Amino acid sequence: MLDPYKVIKEIGFERLAGTGGEEKAVKILTGYIEKLGLKYKLEPFELVTFEPGTAGIVIDGKEYEAHPYGLNKDITIEGEFVYLDNSEVISCNKGAFKGKIVMSYGFSRKLALTLKEGEVAAYIGIGTPGRKASSSSHRQKSYKDGYVPSVTIKHETGEKLSLFSGKKAKIEIRQKVAPKTANNIIVDIKGKGFDENLTLTTAHYDSVAHCAGSSDNGGGTVTLLKVAEYFSKCKPERDLRIIFFSGEELGLLGSQAYVKKHAKELQKRAGLVVNVDVSGDIIGFDTAAVLGTKELLGYFDGITKEIGIAFRTNLNIYSSDGMPFSIYEIPSLSISRRGGKANFFIHTPDDVPKYVSKKGFENTIISTITFLDRVLNAKIYPIKKEIDNSLLEKIEKYMWNLTYEKPELKWEPRYKK
Repeated sequence: MLDPYKVIKEIGFERLAGTGGEEKAVKILTGYIEKLGLKYKLEPFELVTFEPGTAGIVIDGKEYEAHPYGLNKDITIEGEFVYLDNSEVISCNKGAFKGKIVMSYGFSRKLALTLKEGEVAAYIGIGTPGRKASSSSHRQKSYKDGYVPSVTIKHETGEKLSLFSGKKAKIEIRQKVAPKTANNIIVDIKGKGFDENLTLTTAHYDSVAHCAGSSDNGGGTVTLLKVAEYFSKCKPERDLRIIFFSGEELGLLGSQAYVKKHAKELQKRAGLVVNVDVSGDIIGFDTAAVLGTKELLGYFDGITKEIGIAFRTNLNIYSSDGMPFSIYEIPSLSISRRGGKANFFIHTPDDVPKYVSKKGFENTIISTITFLDRVLNAKIYPIKKEIDNSLLEKIEKYMWNLTYEKPELKWEPRYKK
């Protein structure tokens, strides 16, 4: 029997898409797939990635440590330092922050555009209290079209820096950026030929920079290996495709590339995507975001209650690899476990094996396998290829912000950028 915690320790290193860490992870994961007697194929895609670098902020004669955003090249910026409680002031007071170094709490894709439009010189994002500086990244299109140099800092560092608003500051970023190739890992488990419906189960195996990604998404990665183990022994009636995506943390790059390449097959055969993203907390709760119909939500909720697991379910989008499938109205279900230390530390250097456990993975693994087993072996395929109307505008808005480009949708656009 495959021990999920043993795998977590083996892949307990930075697995940034397109780097040596990703290559190392591919060897480990495909080794387990081969031991299960299954075949796999690597499907490459191109991206711009980076070797995680260093950054520092100098103000009032003192230097403070920071993490550079991904895809941020070497640069030194000097200017007036300004702390804002609410970064929306930048769009309200047009031109007021031109050439200035702005610090505020958090970050969003919308803010990235606001910073650029406001001609801000640099941005400092303050992290959550009690956590180390988190890792974030510019988008591929931002790298191509231009971005505002950015770094993240610990919350406690932000408290200190907030006292220096109005003074001169300097930010130094040292980081290598280059075009590379990343790989999705695909495993097909052929069914007995009951019908042609294709069900996919997915998870991303890459991590953010400076992070082992044991919860996000080592938890999903080991769940897929356990799914592969189960269905390698218990052949289903219908076809199952297992996909370990890369590049999720840089903007769902692997899943976007896959959907684009396989659009015709997916539109013809794909009935459901079961995605697993974040797991491992001993103390916590189980969640499922249903990007589909109320019937799918009820179906999943009933099956998992039958096996004694009470999920917090909702009908909503989920920022993970199920999203690119939704442009063709292919429903997805995103399973996660959160609420403990492991989940609290995601996207920081503390998302490490010691905060997850074999026990913390159990509900995720059991529920994913049980649900897939019911779908794959049902006498009538139980999932409608449909997404509730209440979610369509959310999908459009999400895809706009994901790529900064107009998404190609099956339905008439409702969201206007």
